[in-house]
Amino acid sequence: MPSLPIGELAGLGTALLWVVSTLAFTTASRRIGATRVNLLRTIGAATVLVVLQLVLAGNPLSAGIEASAWLAASGVIGLAIGDQCLFTAYVLVGPRVGSLLMTLAPGLAAIMAWLAMGESMSGMAVTGLLVTTAGVGWVSASRGSTGVAGAISSRGIALGAAAAACQAGGMLTAKLGMSEGLDPLGALTIRMVAAMAVIVPLAWCVGGGDAGERTMPIRSAWRPLMLGTLAGPVGGVYLSLVAIEHVPLGVATTLMGLVPVLILPVTRLLHKDRISTRAVLGAIIAVAGIALLTAGTRPAT
Repeated sequence: MPSLPIGELAGLGTALLWVVSTLAFTTASRRIGATRVNLLRTIGAATVLVVLQLVLAGNPLSAGIEASAWLAASGVIGLAIGDQCLFTAYVLVGPRVGSLLMTLAPGLAAIMAWLAMGESMSGMAVTGLLVTTAGVGWVSASRGSTGVAGAISSRGIALGAAAAACQAGGMLTAKLGMSEGLDPLGALTIRMVAAMAVIVPLAWCVGGGDAGERTMPIRSAWRPLMLGTLAGPVGGVYLSLVAIEHVPLGVATTLMGLVPVLILPVTRLLHKDRISTRAVLGAIIAVAGIALLTAGTRPAT
């Protein structure tokens, strides 16, 4: 009897949970600001993960120095800097375009993994990277994709692209950190604690410099914050580490990159968001590129 494709299922599960966290964090960021959201969800997630580590594992973390360094760097790059860029992009360009920009991450991750770990890219994979980038660019240029300002934001596009690069770098350093056999829960706990150590002073330095208005009290955002924290940095990121543990990095991040496709019907249903033909075609092009990238990415031999 064939075994279940654990890595692929974990990647798909990550995408589903990230749809939930994307919508929840967008709502929270528009109420209290991106920096506050990043700060509060990081503290909340770190607390939950430390408790889970102690309860489930029964002992403190025992990762080696090198593994801990890679995982800490992964937390800073992917969860602190990357998500700060992403939450601000959500405010500026909306959750649909923000999540679509994150489809740049699989190609970037595949290139990084090829350079750092020998996970090769075939001609098909390179074609998939170019097709995905074309789909992202087409939808991002659509005038129908708006954020709080009512028009497409070049700053939001740049921040979304930076978030994709940080996610790719964060996944690569996480995979390097897990190479010694540390379990995904332990790895995620180290990543989140490191991210919290950076986010706390960052939030203090940024102060009132967020994109968007912060006229509402924090209590107005506690429900989407809780939902987003459990779905995103706890459940979703845990499954992402399970995925990169079992399949090549480019394949794992490609499956996680299905968020912009999965989010289209949800935003249509919940927010009555108008989905243009251009948005649908751009999403289809991006997914076609993802399929080519998945088929063309091979593990190192």
